[in-house]
Amino acid sequence: MGKKLILIVEDNEKLRSSLKQHLLEAGFRTDCAADGVVGFSRFRLLKPDLVFLKDDLPRQTGFELLFDIRLDSDTPVIMASAWNSWKTELKCFKQGADDFIHMPYNNHVVTERIKKVLRRSGANQLIRVGRLTINPDARTACVDDPTGEIKLHPTPSEYKLLVCMATSPGRVFTRLELIEHCFPQSELLESTINTHMHNLRHKLTAAGIGNYLDGRRGVGYALTDRLG
Repeated sequence: MGKKLILIVEDNEKLRSSLKQHLLEAGFRTDCAADGVVGFSRFRLLKPDLVFLKDDLPRQTGFELLFDIRLDSDTPVIMASAWNSWKTELKCFKQGADDFIHMPYNNHVVTERIKKVLRRSGANQLIRVGRLTINPDARTACVDDPTGEIKLHPTPSEYKLLVCMATSPGRVFTRLELIEHCFPQSELLESTINTHMHNLRHKLTAAGIGNYLDGRRGVGYALTDRLG
């Protein structure tokens, strides 16, 4: 497994550089942004393993950035704030942050908090739907079978679709929703989704769970663990 990538969104150049250097020495990869707008752009581009951000950011606040991240991602987020108020801390957690740190912070403490949050999130990162197990970190998918574990070999596009549906088992996704979730920057045609699903169904069938992929004519697709 490679080094974890930490995105630091901090407008104070001195604090940003200091934390970046400390994390590099601790064995992490880092990327930085000085405001919320650039921070979200870097988040979408790099898909970091964790985001460390400050609540009071220029152009887009930390809370606004956290809201945007949580719209379609469960990437761990740690928020720092100079406001020594339980209301700020409560708002932070209610909006979906994984941890909260009061400023001024110590780089050693931040590093240990990051390690703890990553361990906690990593312990629950496997996605299971019936006999299907997906490991997003390792980018693998396998099926439990009496004869042993059967590995699936989806293409990158098929894998994105599989993960998207597996995170909400039973939910019917329209083709347009699947495009928006899995291929937001592309001009993919809805008919292409049908092709990917056709190929994915063949691979699931070969592993004995072809019935997990539920196609709804004129509506979309869902992943379930129904039997029969």
